[in-house]
Amino acid sequence: MIVKTYQSSAVLQILRSGKTYYARKNLGFNIAYQGLIHLLGLHCTAPVFGYLKGHKSCTNGKISSSVLLTLEVPANCLWLTEYDVWADYMYCIEHYTTALNRRKIVTNEECTQRHFEEIESDLREQRSPSDYKIPQVVMERIAPEWLIHYSLHPNSWFQRLSDSFHN
Repeated sequence: MIVKTYQSSAVLQILRSGKTYYARKNLGFNIAYQGLIHLLGLHCTAPVFGYLKGHKSCTNGKISSSVLLTLEVPANCLWLTEYDVWADYMYCIEHYTTALNRRKIVTNEECTQRHFEEIESDLREQRSPSDYKIPQVVMERIAPEWLIHYSLHPNSWFQRLSDSFHN
């Protein structure tokens, strides 16, 4: 499947050197990431996110010193989630669970235990890409042989530096 993902220029350098990229633990989102890893049965420290070519994306890459990578990822190396469901999961797990039990919701008006379990079930269920409004790709890694194209974000410092050497 053709996947697009915004990553830092450091990720591009890792891939171009022939090494596999593994995302590192993210302290800000670690609780949600570990929950997603558990739900999907992933074997990684942190997931790598992307979107399917030809489908609506959930980002424009402006938050990183972006390089837009185009990857050809084997189907057995990616999982799909609904972007909005993932956002709801992140919110609920951060605000309505306790450090002792991330599977149980603390009583509140916004999210019930039943709704949280439905969110988890939706994240686990793998469907056809056409069954998602905004399919979000989740990967354990990016292998160098998957890279088929890259383009630098026009406003990234990496692009400006690259342009300065070519002008």
